[in-house]
Amino acid sequence: MKNLLTTNQLREKYDPESILKDIDKTFEANFEKLISSLTHKDCPLNKYDQDIQISFLDSEPNDSDDLVKKVASLLKDTIYFMTLSKKDRTKVTQKMRAYYSDMVKNQLYRIEQLLDDPEIGSPKHINDPSPKHKGMAQVFQILTLVQSTLQLENDYRRDLARSGYLTGLQISMGNFFVFLNKLGMNQKDQITLVQHLFDDFKVDWEEGDRENIRLSLQNPALEYHKMTHEDLQKTSGTLFSNKVNDSILSNLTEQAIILKKRIRRF
Repeated sequence: MKNLLTTNQLREKYDPESILKDIDKTFEANFEKLISSLTHKDCPLNKYDQDIQISFLDSEPNDSDDLVKKVASLLKDTIYFMTLSKKDRTKVTQKMRAYYSDMVKNQLYRIEQLLDDPEIGSPKHINDPSPKHKGMAQVFQILTLVQSTLQLENDYRRDLARSGYLTGLQISMGNFFVFLNKLGMNQKDQITLVQHLFDDFKVDWEEGDRENIRLSLQNPALEYHKMTHEDLQKTSGTLFSNKVNDSILSNLTEQAIILKKRIRRF
């Protein structure tokens, strides 16, 4: 087996947690500014009166700020990327993608090496009457399921387009645009809302006209969201085995979904 870095060693190499912590800090530091931007008289969100907010969010009448808070929560990663320069946005995306790609490839390789030797823990002997190692048989079944999850992610990452200074914004804004669509916000208001936010946060980019916001941000964001949503829906169907009990299978599915959500964040 070639010398592979463990997941912990990869974490030390790329230090992804520093970025995740910066995202939290940036959102907290800019939360009031974000709320102020979303509640400004020129913000299209103000067109949606209390009745719409209540019916959509199924909220109590006194929760008048629910809509704004919901939209703000969907922009957590976006706010971080909005505060970075184009160069730094690209570097962050490249760094996080490299970390997750190496992690998936290394874990996949380790599992493949184990599965290549079915006699681990129970080497065969001629005319050996001893029973099969049932424990290892189940371990191999579980590893096969984990392998399929990692292989799907490895294939997904291999086919990703090259990272650019808009990639972080595109991926992070998927849920935001989907929410606005569900809210019934028209295209014109959605673009105006993005322009309003980008102006308030002085986002570093060169494509600020309305058509470029649609083509460079909104369309790619919705496409990223669609791919991830469809893959999440497929996860339960992909992980199936009649040799693994329901409890373990349920946990494997849960962990596969968590992995996918974390990896697809960048």
